[in-house]
Amino acid sequence: QEAWESTWEYASVFNSKLPSDEVHNPALGAGDPKIGAGFGSSSMASFFTRENYNYDNRYYLTYTYRYDGSSNFGPDNRWAGFHSVAGSWRFTNEKWMKDLQWWSNGKLRFGWGQTGNSNIGGYAWGSSISRMPSSLGMGYRPANIANTAIKWETQEQFNLGLDLGFFEDRLNLVVDAYYKKSEDMLMSMQLPSYMGTQGNGSSALAAPKGNYGSIENKGLEITLDVHPFVGEFQWDSNLQISFNRNKLLSLSGTENANLVGYGQWSDVVCVSEVGKSLYNFYGYEVVGVYESLEDIMNSPKAEKYPADGVFNRSNTVWVGDLKFKDVNEDGVIDANDQTDLGSPLPKFTFGWNNTFRYKNFDLNIFLNGSYGNKVMNYTLLAGGSGGIGTMRSPWVNQNKTATAGHAQLVPIDPDKAYEGTNWYDDIENIRVANSGTKTPRPTLSDPNDNDRISSRFIEDGSYIRIKNIALGYTFPKKWISKAKIENLRLYANIQNLYTFTKYTGYDPEVGASTQDSTGLTYGLDNGRYPTPTTYSFGLNITF
Repeated sequence: QEAWESTWEYASVFNSKLPSDEVHNPALGAGDPKIGAGFGSSSMASFFTRENYNYDNRYYLTYTYRYDGSSNFGPDNRWAGFHSVAGSWRFTNEKWMKDLQWWSNGKLRFGWGQTGNSNIGGYAWGSSISRMPSSLGMGYRPANIANTAIKWETQEQFNLGLDLGFFEDRLNLVVDAYYKKSEDMLMSMQLPSYMGTQGNGSSALAAPKGNYGSIENKGLEITLDVHPFVGEFQWDSNLQISFNRNKLLSLSGTENANLVGYGQWSDVVCVSEVGKSLYNFYGYEVVGVYESLEDIMNSPKAEKYPADGVFNRSNTVWVGDLKFKDVNEDGVIDANDQTDLGSPLPKFTFGWNNTFRYKNFDLNIFLNGSYGNKVMNYTLLAGGSGGIGTMRSPWVNQNKTATAGHAQLVPIDPDKAYEGTNWYDDIENIRVANSGTKTPRPTLSDPNDNDRISSRFIEDGSYIRIKNIALGYTFPKKWISKAKIENLRLYANIQNLYTFTKYTGYDPEVGASTQDSTGLTYGLDNGRYPTPTTYSFGLNITF
């Protein structure tokens, strides 16, 4: 049995415009002083038991049960119990395996278990109060919608594993397959905007937290550990590869609810739909650019198609603008044509570690990578007209993918006479020179909204990285013993030497977004600091 309790509190005073950096007294500042304070507490109590059984070093069984109570839940749902059972069969200890000298280890494993999750913060089941400035002075309002029915999230997992060892464990293979289902997931209810639960955090009413969904994860993990050389020259190699697929099984709340992840402000970049994988990118699919007036007229009608048939390059769709896919095939491009643009989750990830030793030298090389994931290069878009891929400002440097590949307009008939107009204003006499591009024309007004969230900003995030190279030399004992040194090793190390990738941003290894506090945005590169290459040299000395 165990129990713990945690409490915290703070008080702060803030001011600006101090007379000097050496002055640390907020009362001497000329700015707007602010006072902050807060407090909180949490506690948990647990009871648990475990029973183990071993029969002749061949059959093993383990049973575990725990009963947990957390202050993060209301009085009616504070406690929950969780079971798990695991077993294994070491078949290499069977009599009929004794004659197979080359087979050094064999074990079959299985397991089923439940674990609980209470990580939702204190007093999420109640309604706290927050302040809100108003024209009549400071006001106070509920900060969130209460939900006293909130309870533990349960994660149930099945495992099946196989351990194999050959030739005195010079060759080892470990295979694990798993299926994990998370039920009664702890999250905020997905409510429509008219409920007042979306928008700026200073004024929005937080949606109730509760148990609103279920997710499944299933996958395969393979580890191959080999020792090809074990003499004076040694080589140890370890390869790990992981496959995982997940799916949002259900989601409570409004009809057709989904989980929405944001880029900046109100930019919806990820949507997790029931029946699909988590965090999928969401937007319009680009199929090319309008290459001529005929192309515009023969394509599904753009949102800025002129009702009177009079085109204007500053106010209507124009040659060189992006052409989006008519997903619902209604002949019109609108919000209903937004669709799944791919997953930021990889099809598999891997790591490969190799260590070589010869006499007193050792060399370690570690590679890692992922395959099949998408990355949204949000750095091209962030900042609106100031984005380095938007081409809506003549004063901002542009990304090379935008400047080199954008739609280039040329006259169809250069010799055609113009009366008081420029050739690029005559839509009947312009075409795109670089046919097949998916990067739009430069335009200050962008009436077609070429910079909307679309597949234009989605890139392949697969990569292989030389993660670490380390070369070392250990000095012989007879050289260092007179100096009373037990061990002396000189080494040089390089981290993140090179990354092989097609991604045009700084670093394809993006992960979860730091912009979206909901944790529903993944694979969004909004300016993540790139992984640096580090060179280091050193000595390890033991006396």
